Amino acid sequence: MSATQMASSLEISEEQYHNLETGVEAPTVNTLRRLAEILNSTVPDLLSDQPVRELVQAKPPGHFSAESLSDTDKDTYIKILENQLRALLAEKKGA
Repeated sequence: MSATQMASSLEISEEQYHNLETGVEAPTVNTLRRLAEILNSTVPDLLSDQPVRELVQAKPPGHFSAESLSDTDKDTYIKILENQLRALLAEKKGA
C-alpha cells in the first residue's frame, strides 16, 4: 500500500501521514481506530503489540520505566513507544 493509499484510508493528508511515519506528530485516537480497522486489529492490540513490549522490557531495569520517570521524561518515553509502534506498523504494512 502506498503512502497516498494509506493516507486516504486513514482519512488524513499525505503530509500528515509522512509526519506520523517520521514521528513528527502522534496519531489521533480516530487515526488509530482507522489503522486498527485496516490492520484488522484493535487499538489496545496495536498499543500493546508483543514486539513493542519486548523492546521496552529489553531495556535495563529502571531505564525507560514509566514509574521511574519524571513527568517531562514520560513524554519522551511515550515518544519512544510511538516510534516503536510506527516501526511495527511500517513492517506490517509492508508484509
